[in-house]
Amino acid sequence: MHVGICGYPGSGKTTVFRALAPGGKADREIAYGNIKVPDARVDFLASIFSPKKTTFAEITFVDVGSGTRSGGAFPPAVLQGMRNADVIVHVVRGFENPSLTAPSDPPRDEKAFDEELLLLDLGTLEKRKERFKKESKKGPEVEVNTKMIEHLEKSEPLRTLDLSEEELRALGPGIQLLSMQPLITLYNLSEEAWNDPARAHLRETKHGKQWVKMALCGSIEAEIAALPAEEQKDFLEGLGLGEPARNVFVREAYRLLDYISFLTAGPDECRAWPIRRGTNAKRAAGKVHSDLERGFIRAEIYRPEDLEIARTEAALKAQGKMRLEGKDYIVKDGDVVHFRAGT
Repeated sequence: MHVGICGYPGSGKTTVFRALAPGGKADREIAYGNIKVPDARVDFLASIFSPKKTTFAEITFVDVGSGTRSGGAFPPAVLQGMRNADVIVHVVRGFENPSLTAPSDPPRDEKAFDEELLLLDLGTLEKRKERFKKESKKGPEVEVNTKMIEHLEKSEPLRTLDLSEEELRALGPGIQLLSMQPLITLYNLSEEAWNDPARAHLRETKHGKQWVKMALCGSIEAEIAALPAEEQKDFLEGLGLGEPARNVFVREAYRLLDYISFLTAGPDECRAWPIRRGTNAKRAAGKVHSDLERGFIRAEIYRPEDLEIARTEAALKAQGKMRLEGKDYIVKDGDVVHFRAGT
């Protein structure tokens, strides 16, 4: 999963990137970094099996760049970085920056960002419309194109438009529409702004169709991320925080894309495997290894909470808590799975 972080100049985007992906590296002028998805179930399995290796699901963060200082618009390279991301994160300035003449105004920056993406998508779809007209083309592709234009003309992003599976197939895989991308609006607040009652509404995490709005204090989170793991807990307790906002953000990004994790466990490795919700057992086996998908026979499945009571897989079997499922079984979040396959 790739999360593309963008923002207007002075928004603190780079600080937020350092907070979310500590140790991120630059590659061809684009910063990137991986972060593990916190999962207490993996920690529990590791405590039972004492594996040689423990592997969490990961999210890749990419700092795709900023808008220009003059007009605020995003240059083509940044827009392409957004298109390549699975989730777009718009970092919105929620603090006063002495290097900028304009005061902090989150609604203004949100509106400018949304309008830019809408206009770009509208331009793309209008060009398709003209091409369809010249070709005298008719059918589902033309119909869904018209439906999206009408939605954008109401100043509504495409992520809020209900499209059927047939319409998405008619749209085709080659078109990349920015306002269709899942979006996290991330308010970057200063310590002062975080404690300001007038900004309390920005600190509330809100969810909608393919969007999330939430806040963090980038400077504090970057400081937390830079600390050794053993010192982070004491620092958080001193601030009255249970966990870094980074962990909350990662879970929100995971949820936004409708990802879940199934688990594998044993003395060699305990691991979380990210899959889309609704994935069947045979396809999930292919996530582990293509040979498991090709030769799939069955899946042996149990729940971590049952293992917590039984303490061993042998006891789970004796209690009838480990069940066999076929290829069409829809894997659930947190399932611990042993795949069985033939040659």
